[in-house]
Amino acid sequence: MTTQMTVEGFMEYINETLSKNTVAQYRIGINAFSEWYGKTPNEILEERRQDWASTDLFQKKRFVREIEKFHKHLIEKGYTINSCRTMCLGIMQLFRFYEMPVTIPTGSDVSKTVQSTKDFIPTAEQYRQMYKVSDDLRGKLIISLGKDLAWRMGDFVNIKKDMLPNLDADPPLGFDLITTKEDILAKSFISAETVELLKQWLPTLTTDNPYLFASNGQGHIDEDTVNRILRDLAAKAEIKIPKNKRLRFHAFRKRFLTTCADLSIDVNIAKIMCGKDVEASMLAYLSEVEHRKAFLKVQDVLNLTGLEMRKTQKPTTELEKRIDDLERLLHGIIAVGGREMVEEAKQLTKLENLMMKSKTVEEAEETGDATEILKEIGETKRKKQLEEYKRLIEENNNNHNH
Repeated sequence: MTTQMTVEGFMEYINETLSKNTVAQYRIGINAFSEWYGKTPNEILEERRQDWASTDLFQKKRFVREIEKFHKHLIEKGYTINSCRTMCLGIMQLFRFYEMPVTIPTGSDVSKTVQSTKDFIPTAEQYRQMYKVSDDLRGKLIISLGKDLAWRMGDFVNIKKDMLPNLDADPPLGFDLITTKEDILAKSFISAETVELLKQWLPTLTTDNPYLFASNGQGHIDEDTVNRILRDLAAKAEIKIPKNKRLRFHAFRKRFLTTCADLSIDVNIAKIMCGKDVEASMLAYLSEVEHRKAFLKVQDVLNLTGLEMRKTQKPTTELEKRIDDLERLLHGIIAVGGREMVEEAKQLTKLENLMMKSKTVEEAEETGDATEILKEIGETKRKKQLEEYKRLIEENNNNHNH
C-alpha cells in the first residue's frame, strides 16, 4: 500500500472541507466499522484496493456485502435507521475519496432513511421577519444569499470574494460552483436584493482574508456561528420553534426545494440550481434561460425586501402560461424516453378509451386525441416529480449540523 492511500489522508482532507459535525460522524463511523470488522482502517483500505484491482466481480463487490452486514449489526444493536445510514457513510466516503466507490444496490437497507422531525423550516414570511429584525449587515446577507443559493453549509462558508460574479451586471447573476460533497456543478443565481447587500458588504472587508464571511484569522466563519446567527434572529423575530425541532442553515435548501415543488418547476432544473446530480440525457434540454426563469419564479415567492426580482415585471399572459405548460410536458417526455412514453402513458392511464378507433400515435395526432395524451403525460410527470421532490427533501433531512 502506498503511503498516499491512508485514512489519515482522507481525514486531513475532510477536516479542511466539511463541517465539524460531518467530520466527527465520519470518524465515528469508520472507527465503528473497523472495530466490527476486526482490522484497522488502513488495513481495510488496503483490502479494498486489492478487491478493486481484482478481475473477479464477486470479490470486487465484497465490501458492498460487508457494509450491508455492518448495517444489519447496527440495527440489531438498536441504532435508528438514520443513524445506521450515517454510520455507514464514513467507510463509504473513505473508499470514494480514493476512487474505489462501493455501489449499494437499489432497495438495500443501507440506503434507507426515515424522515426526521428535528428540522424547523421557516416560511418565506418568517425569513422576512428574521431579515427585518437584523441590525447587522452580515446577518442580512447570510439570509439573503442563503435563500438564493440553497447550497450546503460547507460550500456556502467557503465562498471567496474572487468567486463572486460581476456585481455590475444585470441581476439575477449566474453563480456556478462545483459542490464539495457530491462534486456536482451547481448552476445557481444571486438575486437583485442580494447584489445590493454585497455591494454594501464588500467594502467593509479587509484585504488580507479571501473569504466572503471571514473569521478573525485567515479562515472563514465557523459553521456553528452561522447557525447561531440564524437562531438568534429567529428569537429576536419572536418566531416560536417547537421544542423538539431545530433551526439550522440547511433549512434554506429545503425551503428552496419546497418552493420549486409548489411552483411545479421541473425537478431537474431545481436539482441543477442547488447542486444535485441530474441524468446526463437531460442536460442538453435544460437551458440557462430556463434556469434563470425558474430562479425568478422562486424569488418572487422568497424575496425579502419587495425589490423586483426582474427589470420588467409583467403579468403572465395566457400564451406564456401555455408555453410553460408545454415546456414541462416536453421535459417530461424527454426524461422518460420520448415517443415510448406516449405508448407507456396509453397503457398506464388506459388512454385507449380516448383513442377511439385510432390504433397508433400518428392516427391520434390526426384526430386530435394527441392533446388528451399530452395532458395525461403531463399529469403522470407531475406526480413523478412530486415524488422526486419528496425524496430530495427527505434525504436532506439528516442529523448534520449544517
